[in-house]
Amino acid sequence: MERSKKRKNLEVSFEKKTIPVSLIDADSSLDSWDKKTLKTRSAYFTLNGAPEFAVNEKGDGRFRLLALDADFYAVKFSGLREVTARVYRFTDKNAEIFSIVERLKIEKLGAMDEAYLMKRLSSEFSLTQDDIASLIGVSRPAVANTLRLLTLDAGVVGLIESGKLSAGHARTLVRVPKEKQFAFAEEAIKRGYTVREMERTIKAYLTPPEILQKENEAKAQARGAQLKAFVERMRGVYRTKVSLIGNEKKGRIYVDYYSPEDLYRFEEFLDIIERFQGE
Repeated sequence: MERSKKRKNLEVSFEKKTIPVSLIDADSSLDSWDKKTLKTRSAYFTLNGAPEFAVNEKGDGRFRLLALDADFYAVKFSGLREVTARVYRFTDKNAEIFSIVERLKIEKLGAMDEAYLMKRLSSEFSLTQDDIASLIGVSRPAVANTLRLLTLDAGVVGLIESGKLSAGHARTLVRVPKEKQFAFAEEAIKRGYTVREMERTIKAYLTPPEILQKENEAKAQARGAQLKAFVERMRGVYRTKVSLIGNEKKGRIYVDYYSPEDLYRFEEFLDIIERFQGE
């Protein structure tokens, strides 16, 4: 019998409290955040109240903020003096793990920020991809795909961080030699490739010409078989000779008739189609 893997879990018992904002310490500084965005967010909190924060009790009467730093500074701008918080009593190590997991779960992060945080869970705290997936609530392949972004050329990473290249586009570059990745990325941005178009371009680059030719020939044969089957269907329905010249993109279809009865039958088909379109 296959033994099931034991996944990482954290004890997450907490106590809800109302805490003075002045007693909460954030890891980031106010200068890390855009002041205009914070002030806009603070106006929302002034009208609707502050969100619920997660904090860790430090033992000196103060608390460490575990996530939502930007919202915390926005609350400070709003002038609110107290917030509702879930108070945990983690060890320093578990507090750090929980803080990273919370950020991955609830904050709107860029793809590279997610990758950096997942890498920390893996390298600093020896968590497996299964552990990370379980804690965050995503699939293991999703974790693996995010971590693959860290293997890309630094120039490509910069394009992702600046928002010029999506994570989906970037993941298609993982199989490309590192020295070619940035050129592919720039070309994709210039031409406005979809992810699917980029996948096809990279496949064509990586696939040996003889194999690519065989694949194209097989596709052409399949399309030819579909056209042939289509013509056979028309012959069966129209009960006359039907000919096709061309391919799946363009061409001509010839329908022969040999008597007035053939024409009447075609007219009946048109009547049925027109009635259907009018419904």
